[in-house]
Amino acid sequence: MAVMAGATARRGEAAFFVNSALAFACAELLTAALHECGHGLVAQALGFAPKIYGFHENNPTGSAAQTLAILAAGPLLSLFLGAGFWVWYARAKPHYRFGRLLLLWLALLGVMEFVNYLIVTPWLSGGDTGQFADVLGWPVAGRYAVAAVGVAMLTALARPAAAAIFGVAPQGVPLDTGSARRRFILRGFYLPLGVGVVLTALAGARTAPVYLLYGLLGTFGNIDIVVAAMYAGRAAPAAAERGASDAPLRVEPAGIALYAVLVLVYVLFFSRGVPI
Repeated sequence: MAVMAGATARRGEAAFFVNSALAFACAELLTAALHECGHGLVAQALGFAPKIYGFHENNPTGSAAQTLAILAAGPLLSLFLGAGFWVWYARAKPHYRFGRLLLLWLALLGVMEFVNYLIVTPWLSGGDTGQFADVLGWPVAGRYAVAAVGVAMLTALARPAAAAIFGVAPQGVPLDTGSARRRFILRGFYLPLGVGVVLTALAGARTAPVYLLYGLLGTFGNIDIVVAAMYAGRAAPAAAERGASDAPLRVEPAGIALYAVLVLVYVLFFSRGVPI
């Protein structure tokens, strides 16, 4: 019986790993597209005719004020949507469902799209915040101050992120010790994120290498919130917080189908540019 229980637990852990990697890749592809739509919608409102691509938007050149508005629109829309997804996720009782796992990744990635742009301001000149700083002529000290704000936000988000992650843990996953909680985040989020980056790269098969590289750097950069959550030191959730309506732990066909559709949309449409 113990051998059978162990085999069942391993199959469940493997299924959660695959589902998390699929959910991460789907959430990243959706988040990236919505981020570029933010740039494009503001550019269109200002009278330009932009196109959005998988991992970039052909930012038009206008006045300083127009350029700043277009640059700011992507990160701000990501933050707004990510915060909205986070509130939506938090309103449900803790339980496991693939859709809930996808919603969690959408929340984390949306918020971190904004936070990570702040963090890389001094170093990523081609990023939205780096270009924003260039237009305003910020000194090096100012750019590092923005990065410090980003790091402070990451630190503040560590415990809420850990709580959110534990809220999707399936029944039976041990979370009673610090090492067990770190192991769950490691196997259920940290390692799947690496696989999810590879899955995300497949959607950029027809994207210019430089933009794909930037996109993948941003994608992998989300490892910071996972690591922060891993060491946040949150207490284990009570048994009553674990929910009793978990879905069966299996590799989700819906996750595979959603990922396949998103890859096709990226390869067939976003690779050529979509007018907005």
